Amino acid sequence: MADKPLHSRLPPLNALRGFEAAARLGSFSKASSELCITQSAVSHQIKALEDYFGQPLFKRINRAVELTDAGRDFLKTTRQMLQQLQHGANRLHFYNKPGLVVLDTSPAFASKWLLPRLSAFKRQYQHVNPWIYTNYSQEPLENAEVDLAIWFGTGEWTNVNCTQLFCDEVTPLLSPGLLPANMSKMAHTDIVNFPLIHVEQVERREDWRTWFAKAGLHYEPSTEGYNFNDSGIALDFAVAGQGIVLGSKLLAADLIASNQLIAPFTLSVPTEQNYFLIEKPGNTTNENVGLFRNWLLNNAHQDT
Repeated sequence: MADKPLHSRLPPLNALRGFEAAARLGSFSKASSELCITQSAVSHQIKALEDYFGQPLFKRINRAVELTDAGRDFLKTTRQMLQQLQHGANRLHFYNKPGLVVLDTSPAFASKWLLPRLSAFKRQYQHVNPWIYTNYSQEPLENAEVDLAIWFGTGEWTNVNCTQLFCDEVTPLLSPGLLPANMSKMAHTDIVNFPLIHVEQVERREDWRTWFAKAGLHYEPSTEGYNFNDSGIALDFAVAGQGIVLGSKLLAADLIASNQLIAPFTLSVPTEQNYFLIEKPGNTTNENVGLFRNWLLNNAHQDT
C-alpha cells in the first residue's frame, strides 16, 4: 500500500499563524487584530488544530487564553517552522536580483583571495552581481541554487566538472613585528622559540610535522600554541603577531606583498590538495555566469 502524501499527515497549516499569534499575545482578539482577520476566524483556526490533535491547546480563562502543556510543546515546533519558512522566503529574494551569480566557497578562500579582487571584477562587469556563499562543508550541487563553486581537495568529486585553479605550497609565515630587533635573519632552528599556530587538517593535510621533517629537524607532536580550523583566521592571527603559522602561500600572497607577513625561509611544502573550480555537469550557464567563470580562470592563471 502506497504511503500517503506528506501534506495529508500534517495539521492544517493555515491555522499555524493564528495559533502562534494567540499564544504569543495571550488573546484571540489581539491575534485577530495583528493578523487582520476576525476573532471568529482565529477561534476556528485554533479549533481546527485542537480537533486534529484531539486535545486542547489553550485554556480559556475569561477573555484571556493560556497554553496547555501540549500547546507549549507544539508552540516550539510552530515557531521553528515559521522561522525556517521565513528564512527560506528571504533567501528567494536574492534570486530575483538582476545579474546574480552565486558562488560557493570556503571562508578562507573568500576572505584571502577572492574578496581583495572582487571589486576589480565589479568595475569591469558592473551589471553582474556576485553572491558569495561561504561554507565549511562541500554540499552536493545537484539540488543547490549555486552557479559555481571553488572547493579545496584533490579533484576527485563525482557528478561535477572540475578545473584546477592553483598549485599551492605552505611555508612558515609570521609578522615582521614578531622578530626581535637584533634578528635580521632566521635559521630553521630558531622556529622553536616562537609560538606555533596550528591549522586543523580540514583544509590541508600538510602540517608542522611535514615541514620539520623536510627541514631535517626533530618535531615532537604537540598542539601547544594556538589551534584553528580556518586557515584564514590562522593567517589573521599571525598578522596580529601571535605566532608563526604554516600558511598557504596562495592565501597569504597579498599579506606578504603588503609586508603584513614575511616568509623567512625558502623551504616550503607543496600541498596535496588544491583549489578547483566546480560546475554542474551539462550546466548551460548564462552569460553572466560565463563572465564570472572566465574572470576566475584568468585571475587564477595570473596567480599561478
